[in-house]
Amino acid sequence: MGKALKWIVRTVVALIAVIILLLVGAFAMLNTSWLQKALLTRATTLLTEKLETKVEIDSVSIDLLTLDAKLYGLMVEDRQQRKMLQLEFLQADVDVLALLDDEIRVSKAKVEGIQAELHKLPKDSLSPDTVANYQFVIDAFKSDKKKAKKATPDSAGVKKKKLAFIMNRVSAERINVKFNNDSVGLDKLVLEQTRHGSPQGKVEGLRGKWERYNKKGYLVTNTVLLTRLDYHEEEGNRMIDIHRLNFKTNNHHPRKNASKPKRGFFDVGHFNLWANLKVNIDRIENGTVHGWLKEFTAQDTISGIDITKLQCEVTANKEGMRLEDVAIKLKNTELHFVRADMKFPNKKKGTKLSYFTSTIGGRVILKDISRAFAPVLRNFELPLDLSVRMDGDAEGMRFHDVVVSRPNDLLKIKAKGFITGLKNKYDLKVHFDVKETIVKGNEKERIINQFVVKKFMMKQLHALGTLHYKGSFDVVYKREEFQGVVNTKAGAINFFFALDEKNKYVLGRANAVNIKLGEVMDMPDIGPVTATANFKFDISKPRTAIMRRKLGGKLPIGEVTANVAEASYKFVKVTDVDVKIVSNGAIAEGSLKTPGKFADLSCTFSFTNTNEMKKTKIKPGIRFHLFDKKKTSDEDEAAKKQQKEDEKKRKAEEKAAKKAAKAEAKAARKAAKEAEEAAEAKEKAARKAAKAEEKAARKAAKAEAKAARKAAKEAEKAAKRAAKEALQ
Repeated sequence: MGKALKWIVRTVVALIAVIILLLVGAFAMLNTSWLQKALLTRATTLLTEKLETKVEIDSVSIDLLTLDAKLYGLMVEDRQQRKMLQLEFLQADVDVLALLDDEIRVSKAKVEGIQAELHKLPKDSLSPDTVANYQFVIDAFKSDKKKAKKATPDSAGVKKKKLAFIMNRVSAERINVKFNNDSVGLDKLVLEQTRHGSPQGKVEGLRGKWERYNKKGYLVTNTVLLTRLDYHEEEGNRMIDIHRLNFKTNNHHPRKNASKPKRGFFDVGHFNLWANLKVNIDRIENGTVHGWLKEFTAQDTISGIDITKLQCEVTANKEGMRLEDVAIKLKNTELHFVRADMKFPNKKKGTKLSYFTSTIGGRVILKDISRAFAPVLRNFELPLDLSVRMDGDAEGMRFHDVVVSRPNDLLKIKAKGFITGLKNKYDLKVHFDVKETIVKGNEKERIINQFVVKKFMMKQLHALGTLHYKGSFDVVYKREEFQGVVNTKAGAINFFFALDEKNKYVLGRANAVNIKLGEVMDMPDIGPVTATANFKFDISKPRTAIMRRKLGGKLPIGEVTANVAEASYKFVKVTDVDVKIVSNGAIAEGSLKTPGKFADLSCTFSFTNTNEMKKTKIKPGIRFHLFDKKKTSDEDEAAKKQQKEDEKKRKAEEKAAKKAAKAEAKAARKAAKEAEEAAEAKEKAARKAAKAEEKAARKAAKAEAKAARKAAKEAEKAAKRAAKEALQ
């Protein structure tokens, strides 16, 4: 019995030894290059048959003891025999011991050198790439996924325990993917877990390019470049740090300010924006994200946009977004506000884009926005204190409780206003009601000197003293209008004037009661004046340049017509005086005439410099008719009556001409708008017709291709049946 037991033990030990040797041999054989090459050949063949396209793999290396797998040189073609996917290197290291805890733990995964060419054109295209060239890969593995889902319970009816999948580190390098004409590339990507189990990662050299047509039919090329992005989590906080993000657009047309020096450089069709930002997200739950924008800087050297600081607290979801404790800083401008809410548009709920802010306050230097929006402000360096509330939607904006002041308290403006028609420049309208404006001392001259424009009558402006203004202004397409009442040391002036940007004129009217014109003009012999005046000045550079070259001079070019209801000069008092002044830029010449009971007074005058009105040349005239015969008096009365009728007729004609010009300008704007809309409609109809034609041709080509594939498939089946019958 003892010998039998020893024999059994020896036999069992020998069998175990043989099994171990067989297992070791099997592992050794599996780890040999020739067997792995044979398995690679078999795997490549299976993939080629399953995908029905060409698949190549240069080599693989698998260590079954450490579960370390490496793959070199993968290439997959699409059904048009184009290289759809190429991969230089793939590595995956699996932690064997983790399998004992029902975990698949990949300690390291690495991908290098991916080149992908993906195509899927719109359904209305004639190209064979209407169906995605990668769709066959998805379709090939669909059935396998469904079977895997159905086979989850084991034979005993007990669900198998799911394996946890954990990846400690994944990295990718040199990734380039092209989708139709769009592309995205990546130099390096690393995602990993720290020793404490917190995820972190970085992205380097991310770049993308895509092209789209805008509403005007321009092809816009967009590019984005991200130099570096760092991400890490710490105690539930997600921190994102972006370095040198570049966004560029190009609509392949001249900039909007080309050959327009008065227009700013801001143009959404030509962006070249560089930005840096840091974001801290502390909560993501129930579709809501909460965090802080810690740092943000953005600069476009071409347009002049230069945001040196933007900080705020952000709460956002699909319904809208809230910003709190917002601080914005440009080069010299700083603004802040407590809160701003934005509601996103939702077609299902019928909601539109809308927003509002709490009071925005801070100090502004208008020079900061000059290059982008208003070159005329390029020298405006006076600091202004601003306070305003805003709300609006996609169509317009509203401004409430606007207060603009100077730190020295010499300027204060209170107003409210709105902007409408943001989507169409022809419908654009800006309107502001100025409730109160106070300008003290030399502040008005100081403000005007911030503009690079020709300055007239600055001495007279100073003589007006402190200004109190109340009124409004409007800006519409190629026209700005200002009106109101300004109270001065010399009296009150009620005015209206407009800038006609289309015809290049400044025109308007003004009236005053008992204004101390002599004090303002530095002509003490003139007493208080009650008058109404109309004026029109040429602001066309080409037209005025011709006159300047011919005559020189520094005066404005235009004319003033006025009716003086009451005035006095030295000891002479006059009423109902008609005055006309015409300036050619070098000299201004005027005339006035008033009839009297015993004599008719008249004079002509001229001047060349508004700052030296004392040098005005005046030639008075008087005609006595005390001893004139009755016949002569009747003739004078008739002449006077005729003169008044002629003047009345002239004014009526001038008014009618202005009205006709205004109607003509309005009709021209309407005609231009209708012409543009008609052109757009015609272009849209042409595109629609071309699209329909392409669709029909594509449908026919698709049907023909389908028939050809069907015929080829039937021929292939017939060939297979014939081959099968031949074998039988």
